[in-house]
Amino acid sequence: MFPTQEHQEYNHIKPQFHKYLEQVKSDPPKSEFNRITSYAEALAEADILSEETIKKLSLFHIWSDSYINERRNWKPENPMKAIFLKVYKIPELNTPLKSEYQGCKSWININEEIPKGKQF
Repeated sequence: MFPTQEHQEYNHIKPQFHKYLEQVKSDPPKSEFNRITSYAEALAEADILSEETIKKLSLFHIWSDSYINERRNWKPENPMKAIFLKVYKIPELNTPLKSEYQGCKSWININEEIPKGKQF
């Protein structure tokens, strides 16, 4: 999981997760490097088309209702996506910040050797 500093705002996440955002903001990675502590395998994805389904999935993500609405209204022709992940914790890895990693991106390919992790 490649941490970024693009859209980190308290109003975008549920209050019970604010402490994690505070931790990230108080301990940024070293200049020109990013700290990676986990990786994930995408097991499945699904388009989420109904408000009812979005509400049922609320327990499984950190996003605030207002942020979900903002994202849905930003490009209403594009459905929300749910991506089901298997996540692994790894020993901390500092990887160089390359130009192709910069900006508002959902997915990047990291050309680094990632150590094997423990599922959590």
